[in-house]
Amino acid sequence: MGRLNERVVLLQRFIADAAHQIRTPLTALTAQLDLLNNDKLDEADRQHLGRVQQRADELARLTNQLLSHAMVIHRAESVQLEPVDLNEIARRAFRVAVPITVNPDIVVSFEEADVELVVLGDPVSLREAIVNVIDNALRHGTLSRLEVRVRDAGPLAHVEVEDDGPGIPSEEWPRVTQRFQTSKAGEGSAGLGFAIASEVAAAHGGALQFRAKDEDAHGFTVILALPRIHREGK
Repeated sequence: MGRLNERVVLLQRFIADAAHQIRTPLTALTAQLDLLNNDKLDEADRQHLGRVQQRADELARLTNQLLSHAMVIHRAESVQLEPVDLNEIARRAFRVAVPITVNPDIVVSFEEADVELVVLGDPVSLREAIVNVIDNALRHGTLSRLEVRVRDAGPLAHVEVEDDGPGIPSEEWPRVTQRFQTSKAGEGSAGLGFAIASEVAAAHGGALQFRAKDEDAHGFTVILALPRIHREGK
């Protein structure tokens, strides 16, 4: 078992190192593609360039997810959990995940809880989990609205990410939290986003949950549910 554990650690380290090495030339490639002048290309060449840019973006996202996943696994094994303010972590994740260049037609909002919500956690891993859920919603769910909320749920604290897209059928919910799984509702949604969030939630004694779109037009919601703790005097 000791030798097996050493091999797993080495494999995780290799994946993280490889992803890091890939990211540098990939960033340069993306920059070079952005410098190409579309006006000088005919329609067919513009379509080819668009496909190359799309694939480069997908590869960059996957590389970043591999690094994020490796970091989350490492921290789960080595970082001691501490009381943290979930309102503050979610706010920082929201700022990181929502790009300045987001479509101006999309209404994006953040709402923190009215009370202090403290969880026993690793702030870096929790932020990564929330960033991945928001990023997934922006890429594969949001049509015109994205809402991120922190909620008091009694013994639990919730970070809810709701979009107005079609959502994921309930029969697929157990599968989409597995690594590199694709929902039938969204062909391009394969990756590590939900897997990262689910593993972080489990490491903190919580769970990644889903809430379907209802008849009142409320959107599809992904919920990071974590057990609360109460500070003395609060």
